Amino acid sequence: MAAGYGDGRVTIGHTMVGRVAVTNVTAVPALGPRIRFGLSWTLGHLIRSREGNRQDEYHLIDFGGELRVGADDLFVGQLVRDGSRHPLRSLGYVDTQDGSVALDLGRHRLERLEECRAGGVPTMKMQLWPRIEMGGATTDARVEEIRIQIPRDDWVAAVGALTGDQIDLLEIRYHLMYADRYRSSIAVLGRARDAVDRGDFDAAVVQARKAVSLMEESVKAATGDGLKAALTDRIDKRHADLYGGIVKRAKDMGNITAHRAEAREYTRVEALFAIRLATITLEVIAGLLAE
Repeated sequence: MAAGYGDGRVTIGHTMVGRVAVTNVTAVPALGPRIRFGLSWTLGHLIRSREGNRQDEYHLIDFGGELRVGADDLFVGQLVRDGSRHPLRSLGYVDTQDGSVALDLGRHRLERLEECRAGGVPTMKMQLWPRIEMGGATTDARVEEIRIQIPRDDWVAAVGALTGDQIDLLEIRYHLMYADRYRSSIAVLGRARDAVDRGDFDAAVVQARKAVSLMEESVKAATGDGLKAALTDRIDKRHADLYGGIVKRAKDMGNITAHRAEAREYTRVEALFAIRLATITLEVIAGLLAE
């Protein structure tokens, strides 16, 4: 049986009867962030050696559990069985049976998980609670704690696909007429978020700065004027100066990293701030200059 991200023994009483492996992680379409952990169960009959190796069949009726993370075993959330609810039965030969558990994540929990990961490989602890019945009675069944390590690319793909993630991050409304003009800036903001997921926070800040600079270039190409002049044509000078100052500050963090060798390394929260500031800046400028 392949261990996948990690696996653990299934026991009834003191007897090992099989194993369960965590095989994949995917995003689940839902109103809020929800991820699914695929499980692969290998369940053999309970062999009673004191009774002439008698083999007793049993059924895995249900299972759930919880997920923890970090050296302090921080509780993440409850795992609930999803998908098919059919019982899994023990077999007299080696074969696997699929199942899965789902974890609901609010925005706060997702951000905390990403803080713990800090751009690295997610390492978690999964505890599953099985309900196994044999002969109509519930057995003393257990699954040992499973330590799982999820390849970073798998985790990033799942998190990136969660409902609403990209909408919350990139608030540029693609359906608006002006959005296409700033498509290069939007693409660079996507690369900035990818840099955060890799743990390269300085690169994320630099990419956020680049997105704002590309926006300024797009304005000049479309209007023939610099940003401040283009804004002054649309709104009063006082507000044009205000928004011009915001644009400057949206670039300043990246300027420090790009041009000063002594600059300290940015943290994840600062990188996310730079991306969100650049995103909001792009949206307001694009909206003000929309034709």
